[in-house]
Amino acid sequence: TYLSPVMGGWIADHLIGQKRSVLAGAGVLLLSYFALIFITNDLALTAALAGIAVGTGLLKPNISSLLGNEYAYDAPNRESGFTIFYMGLTTGIILGTTLPSYLNSHFGWTASFISASIGMIIAIGTFSFGMYHYKIEDYHPFEYQFNKIASATLMMLSLWITSFFILYYPAIADSVFIAVVIFSFIYLIHSVRNEAAKQARKTMVIILLCIISVMFWAFYFQMFLSLTLFIARVVEPELLSIAFPPPYYVAVQSIGMIIIGFILAKRHAREKSTQQRAIHTGNKFVLSMVFMTLAYVLIAAVCKISFSIPLISPLYIIPAYLMISLAELLLSPVGLSAITTLASRKKVSTMMGIFFVSLGIGGYLSGKLAFLTAIPIGETSIVKLKLHYATAFTQLLYILAAATLVCFILNVLIKYLMTQPEENLEVL
Repeated sequence: TYLSPVMGGWIADHLIGQKRSVLAGAGVLLLSYFALIFITNDLALTAALAGIAVGTGLLKPNISSLLGNEYAYDAPNRESGFTIFYMGLTTGIILGTTLPSYLNSHFGWTASFISASIGMIIAIGTFSFGMYHYKIEDYHPFEYQFNKIASATLMMLSLWITSFFILYYPAIADSVFIAVVIFSFIYLIHSVRNEAAKQARKTMVIILLCIISVMFWAFYFQMFLSLTLFIARVVEPELLSIAFPPPYYVAVQSIGMIIIGFILAKRHAREKSTQQRAIHTGNKFVLSMVFMTLAYVLIAAVCKISFSIPLISPLYIIPAYLMISLAELLLSPVGLSAITTLASRKKVSTMMGIFFVSLGIGGYLSGKLAFLTAIPIGETSIVKLKLHYATAFTQLLYILAAATLVCFILNVLIKYLMTQPEENLEVL
C-alpha cells in the first residue's frame, strides 16, 4: 500500500485525472471489503487484500494532490489545510482500528467488514457530493479517450495481479520492492535532467525531502514493532487501575496528533514564495527529526533508570509518544503540502506517490532496525529484559542521532538549491 501509489499517481497524471482515480480507488476498496464479508478460503482472501492495495494506490496520492489544487499557488493557508486533512486521516485511523475490533469481538469478522463497506459507501457519497458542489478540478481537464480508459484499466489489473502474487508468494516481495524503489529513483533523476533549471531544483528538493522522510519513518514505525513489544514486556499493563495495553499508546499518539494539529492549524501563516516555502519545509523536516530524537532519549533514559522498580510506569512512556505526535505533524502533512507546490503540475500525483514510497522504504528499514531490540529466545527475566532494552534503545538512539545530523546537512543543501541564482544551477 506504500508502493502502489506510484502507479496510482501515474495513472492520474497521464490517463484519467485525480478525481476519477480517487473514485476508482474508493470503488475497488468497497468491492474488496465487501468481498471479505463472504470469503471462506485463502485464495479469495489474498485476492481481496490485493484489491485493497490497488484501491489504496489509486486513492492515497490523488486525494492529497486534489487538496493541493484547491489552493492558490501562493496561498499561505495551504499547510494548515493539509494539517486539517491529516487530522481527518488520524481520526479515521482511530475509528478504523477501534470500531471493527469492537464489532469483531461481539459479532465476528463479518460485522467488521460490513462496517468497512458502509464506511466506504459514505466516503464515496461524501466525495462525490463535494466534488460537484465545490467544483473540484483536476490538474488537467479530463478528455474522454477510449485508449486512455483501457490503458488505465489494464494498469490497475496488472497492479492487482502483482499485488496478488506478492501476497501469495511472499518470497518475491523484496524483488518487487527493490524494483519500485529503483523505478522511483530513475523517474526522479530523469525528471531533473529533462526539466528547466527552476523546476529541476524543485524536484531535487523533493528528492532530499524524501531521503529525510525515509529516515523519519524508519524510527517512527518502531511504534508498531520494537516499542510495542517493549511495552508489552516491561511496562505496567495498567494506568490509574485501568487496563492500558500496548495499542492504547498508539491511540494516545493519534489523539495527541489531533489536539496538536488543531493548534498548528489555527496558527496564522504568512504568504511565502516558493523558495521560502521549500526552506520552511526543510526546517520543519529537520525539527521533526529533533523531536523524534528527544522521544528516543526519553525512552532510553527511562530504561536505564528503571532497574529499581518492577515494571515501568506508562506515565514515563506517554510523553515520548506525544513527542512522536508532534514530530509526525511537522513532517507528514507539511511534506504532502510541499509536494503540491514543488512538483510540476504534470507530475504532482506521481511525485506524491513517490513520497509515499519513502514511507515504504522507511517501514522496510524499520524492520531491519527492530532486529537490534530482539530478545534472546526464552528470556523472561524482567531485570534482564530491561537491561537488554536499555542497551538496544541506546544503540537506536545513536543511529537516530547520526541520521538527524545527516538531515541537517541535507537541509543545508535544500537552502543552497533554493537560494542560488538559476545560472549557477544550470551546471547541476
